[in-house]
Amino acid sequence: IIANPSCFVLSLPGLGKSTLIRKMLMGGVASGHIPIVAGDIKAEYVGFTQQVGGQVIKIGHGFGHLNPLDVGALGRVIPLLEAHSDNPDVAAAVVKAKEQIHGRQVTMVSTLVSLGRGGPIKDFEAMLISAALREIYESEDIDWLNPPILQDLIDHIEQGSDDLRAKGRARTDEQWDARIDALVLSLNSLLDGQTGRIFSGQTTTPIEVDSPAVCIDVSAIDRGDSAMKAAVMMACWSNAFGAIEAAHMLADAGLAPQRYFSVTLDEMWQVLSSAPGMVSRVDELTRLNRTEATSLQMVTHTFKDLAALPTEEDRKTAMGFIERAGMVICGGLPTSELDILSNQLEFSPAEAAMITSWSRGAPPKRARTRGARANPPGLGRFMIKPSKDGSPGIPVKTELFASEIAYRLHDTNARFEDFFAEGAVE
Repeated sequence: IIANPSCFVLSLPGLGKSTLIRKMLMGGVASGHIPIVAGDIKAEYVGFTQQVGGQVIKIGHGFGHLNPLDVGALGRVIPLLEAHSDNPDVAAAVVKAKEQIHGRQVTMVSTLVSLGRGGPIKDFEAMLISAALREIYESEDIDWLNPPILQDLIDHIEQGSDDLRAKGRARTDEQWDARIDALVLSLNSLLDGQTGRIFSGQTTTPIEVDSPAVCIDVSAIDRGDSAMKAAVMMACWSNAFGAIEAAHMLADAGLAPQRYFSVTLDEMWQVLSSAPGMVSRVDELTRLNRTEATSLQMVTHTFKDLAALPTEEDRKTAMGFIERAGMVICGGLPTSELDILSNQLEFSPAEAAMITSWSRGAPPKRARTRGARANPPGLGRFMIKPSKDGSPGIPVKTELFASEIAYRLHDTNARFEDFFAEGAVE
């Protein structure tokens, strides 16, 4: 029905967007797809991942470490590839994997430095980071399961090889110290600063490429800790893309079956605004997800969330996500939102009336017991628009099976349980 395996989901809060996506992911798992939620901001996919036997990685203060120089799943398959490097295609894949890892490491460290400074890293500093990493990997017998950590990079830069000093145009020790002082200070601040000690060691729990599902739970990060959230989200997405690339590289080399992935961006507005470059990374995925054998679910509250991104360039890029989405799924939305969406989709008067009717809250109901509460009329109701040529939409309603209720896979109101279980309400 759709040519591009992606969807854009919009709906006001509390009407069941995440429940709809989890049910879609369940179907994907049953078909052999591997869901990846790289940054579960509200821990809404943890229970689902556990129930399907997947891997849950919890990240935050006091929950282990993330190594900015982690080679990820892509690096951890290099020994397997090297064991078959007598095949020219596999040997070429090894070279490609190492270059991809190097580029990802340089980008990761440079971005973290920029986030810490609140401004861009200098061009020669990024060059020194890249050159130092190449020297580390060329001069040592790298253990791909225990790669160098940030402290190793700092020590190597401080020592300053002849080649590094030549590239940095430093002819004396004093000139070299002056050249790297700001960079080393910024790198040291990543070991124990505004991001805590999360980047001060080896990655505690690497992604397993053969897991039936992966959820990286970042709900332990303080919502107001923007620097920490941005840094961790960048690391999570870098590791997720590395895992997908590793699986495809093994499949191309004939060393593993072809795997199919499903990437979910729930609370998309927070993901896109979390760190520099996130909009462009998602934009890249919306253009290449068929090539990467990866379906994409983008979920947010309203189209206006995209208009609130910090830069004009990001806003223009994000506006194109709906255009390239294979289908758009609308839950309850106000009339003002449909007016904006009408530039992208055609709604018949009946469809528009149905969608706006779902946006109303639950009718007032006087009850003496908190348990007897009414649900809003739009709960679980969605309109699937599989094309943008004015074709009729498909109205659906999600229904929960007994097992889903028993395992509480969709219960995001757990903290209110005691409140609704108590006695009378005035």
